[in-house]
Amino acid sequence: MSTALEAYFAARIYQEGKALRRTALRHVHLADPPLAVAIWRLGGERFRAAAIAWGPLDGPFQLAVPGEPRNRDLYFAALQPFAADLCARIRRAAASRVARQRGSETEEIPADAPQIVVPNRATVSALGLLGRYLAYLSDRGGVVPDPALVEAGRHLRFYARNARVPGQSLLTALDQLVAGHWATLLSPFEQANLAVLDAQIEPGPGRHPFEASAAAEATARIGPEPTEDIDRTTEVLLARFNAARGTSSDPAVTGPLAGPLREHYHRLTEPVWQLMERVVSRERQLPAAPSVYRRFESDRAAFGRHVDWVVNQGGYYRTTDTPRQAAITLRRLEDTLARYEADRAVEDPALMIGHLLAGDAIRGTVASLSETKVVANVRPVRRAVIALDSPDPVILPAGKRLWWTATAGGLPWEVQSVQPDGAGSRVVLMLTGKPAPERLPAAGEVITLSTLHTGTAAFWLMPQESPPWTHRPAAPPPVPEPIDAGDFEQPPAPVDAAAAQDPGRYT
Repeated sequence: MSTALEAYFAARIYQEGKALRRTALRHVHLADPPLAVAIWRLGGERFRAAAIAWGPLDGPFQLAVPGEPRNRDLYFAALQPFAADLCARIRRAAASRVARQRGSETEEIPADAPQIVVPNRATVSALGLLGRYLAYLSDRGGVVPDPALVEAGRHLRFYARNARVPGQSLLTALDQLVAGHWATLLSPFEQANLAVLDAQIEPGPGRHPFEASAAAEATARIGPEPTEDIDRTTEVLLARFNAARGTSSDPAVTGPLAGPLREHYHRLTEPVWQLMERVVSRERQLPAAPSVYRRFESDRAAFGRHVDWVVNQGGYYRTTDTPRQAAITLRRLEDTLARYEADRAVEDPALMIGHLLAGDAIRGTVASLSETKVVANVRPVRRAVIALDSPDPVILPAGKRLWWTATAGGLPWEVQSVQPDGAGSRVVLMLTGKPAPERLPAAGEVITLSTLHTGTAAFWLMPQESPPWTHRPAAPPPVPEPIDAGDFEQPPAPVDAAAAQDPGRYT
């Protein structure tokens, strides 16, 4: 984004007293309704969820609270309804298939895919860690984990890994969605708080967005990481729960005892749920960009391949990519990011402004449209030439290739010359392929050309099966212990910093 444009947004926001839309279209698919998930963790327990709320965003949520999440039996018993519901939704969605034509090949992909929305990117990471924990559970004491837990873990791990794909919609972090659609006075660190972002957009009557955001930051609790006040309350309730249950893991005993913890997390989740519902409802009012359907179709295809591999074939994923897999994944993500950014700017005039200010795009009126012949492969061929009058000065070298936004997935235009024309410039461009009516603008039409194109990525060679990677150990590393090792160990007693002895000055 252009620095000048960001300064303009900041001045307007300060003057008008609320955030401004930076896009004219919505560039992310939003289901109606999506499946929402909110997580709360204990402080310092990254792989454990102290509470999970889930359900369609247009209704009440279900809440799973294990009481003591560090106890394997209690933890798995509480997660089982969430895991079973998630697996059932995914299997139902994957069962209905439609045909998709890709060139000369036809493939069957799911007609829909469950979309999960979460309040922030930290929850995406929390779901990924939870999925990694559940997907590789081992037998303990001859007791096999519920298969739904393992399957749900693999689904969550797929969703979290797919969240890295630019423009994907299977797992949507609402703070990232709002920050991409709205210009605010917040720093990137402050934008990680969805309540603060929402206060910038709707600060309330007579309130400046700075005051509203400061109040939201001081009072809102989003999760998954607990604040100090939440952690202290949870510590007291958890101590009472453990003291009352003793060593029992019987649901008939622990269920009623976990009531205060359930009420505690229900009070924390209720405002988060309402906030997510308000944000999704507001963002859905924007019309979706044309490329949103194509990207969600790719999401459905990836979802279908995942379900076929995990559910139908019983497959599993590596915990760590091989160097070759990492190189291939990085290249695909880079190509996807370039096309996603091009899609957004080409389809959304508001996002093209930054490229115009940066000199990566030009906009003007077609003064003339003519045809000429050039020699290509030792014979003359027809080429279209346009003269574009831009009201702004243009600095582009001869030979620079630009794509017309109306045909950004097709052939580029090549700059032939740039001449001053009053306060602006006249740019002469030639089409690099055979002229066709659908490739040509009309004389007098106002058009935009840019360095962005939305065509398919160029073919690139895959790495070798056994490439000569550097920094490879002489001997393979030892097999790691199971991810749930130590589950039966007694958790250490919490340390109260206020009561801890002062070790004195370091000498």
